[in-house]
Amino acid sequence: MFKEKLNLDERDAIIIHKLQKNPLTSQDELGKELKLSQPSISARIRKLKEKGVMHHLIGANLKKLELPLAKIDISTTETESLLKEFQHCPFFLNGFITSGKHNLCLMFAAKDLKTLEGIVNYHLRCHPHVKDIEMNVVISFAKDFVMPLSVDSAKESTCDQHCIKGTRKYY
Repeated sequence: MFKEKLNLDERDAIIIHKLQKNPLTSQDELGKELKLSQPSISARIRKLKEKGVMHHLIGANLKKLELPLAKIDISTTETESLLKEFQHCPFFLNGFITSGKHNLCLMFAAKDLKTLEGIVNYHLRCHPHVKDIEMNVVISFAKDFVMPLSVDSAKESTCDQHCIKGTRKYY
């Protein structure tokens, strides 16, 4: 199903499968298995990246680190502005505009639940454009879950982080 949708041939599918199982597999190893030269493998990988089919991501495995992960579903009239508000937050992992009861889903990871609660209380519960909010904490992961995570938030963040202290932003 995905091969046709993504316009992949059997060799591309094998390359993706092998690299998913072991991202450290060398291009020489792939070439030997597929009976292609290393430059051919390199060209295929480059094309897969250009198509957006393959992407490298460096991040933390939240399953192994046992960091709390919150999925926050929100009904709001300002999806784009709320997403922009968290753009530089060191705890923000990703956001999704969705359909259904809630139209925005935000993902946060932090060192503890108190920090997650502070983020929700400071930025969302009192926000004038938030109509409804539901916060769920992930209890366990079925698979490894690798997400980009800012490990040096003090230097990289433009967030004032009052949310951690629990003071409310909106009145």
